[in-house]
Amino acid sequence: MCVIIHKPAGIAIPHRMLTAAASLNRDGWGLMGFDSGGQFLLERHAHVDIARLIAAEQEYRDAEYVLHLRLLTRGSTDMQNVHPLWVEGGTFLMHNGTLACLETAQISRSDSWHFASEVLRPLLQRDAALLDQPAFLQLLEMALGPDNRAVLLQRSARRIHILNRRFGAEVEGLWCSNTRWIDQRLYALASPAQAQERSPATESLHFI
Repeated sequence: MCVIIHKPAGIAIPHRMLTAAASLNRDGWGLMGFDSGGQFLLERHAHVDIARLIAAEQEYRDAEYVLHLRLLTRGSTDMQNVHPLWVEGGTFLMHNGTLACLETAQISRSDSWHFASEVLRPLLQRDAALLDQPAFLQLLEMALGPDNRAVLLQRSARRIHILNRRFGAEVEGLWCSNTRWIDQRLYALASPAQAQERSPATESLHFI
C-alpha cells in the first residue's frame, strides 16, 4: 500500500512514528515541499535507511513537506517508481492506494507511475493551469475514489494539494493517508482511522 505523511512547517514527525512507518514500507522513500524560505525540497531514495529518514526530519523541521514511504504492490523497486513522481514542469505526484482500473502497459512501472505519466502529464501539457481549478481537483478525487489518496505539488506556485484528504487521518498535527501501514508494535495510535498492521514478533517466527 504505502503511507503518505503531510508535515506542516514547525511540526515534528515523532521518530518512533517514522520507524513504525518504515518498518512496513521498505521499498523506497521520498519527500517534497518547501523550506522556511520557500525553496523547493526534493529527495528520493530507493532504499529506506531509518537513520537518514530521521536526519531528514530533523534537518527539515521548519519546512512544510510531504513524505512518502513505499510498499511495493506493482512494478519494480527501482528509482523510477520511487515517489515523488515527476508529472510535468514543476508538478510532482505522490499516491497511496491501488488504481485497479488503470491500464499499466509497462510491467516494471507502478500504477502510480502510469497515472503520472499516462493520465496527468498529457492533461497538464495541454493546459498547465488545470491544477488551479477546484473543479478539476474535484474530478481527480472522484476518479481516484475513496480508497486512493494523492498529493500534487506545484513548484512555481508553492502549492500542495491533498486529494481525498477526508479519507485520511489527522494524527498529532500531521495528516496521514492511512494508519494501517504504521506498525502498531512500534507506534500504537490511540484512535487509528484504520486498524494498524503489526510486524511479526521475532519470537513468533518458526523456521523449518
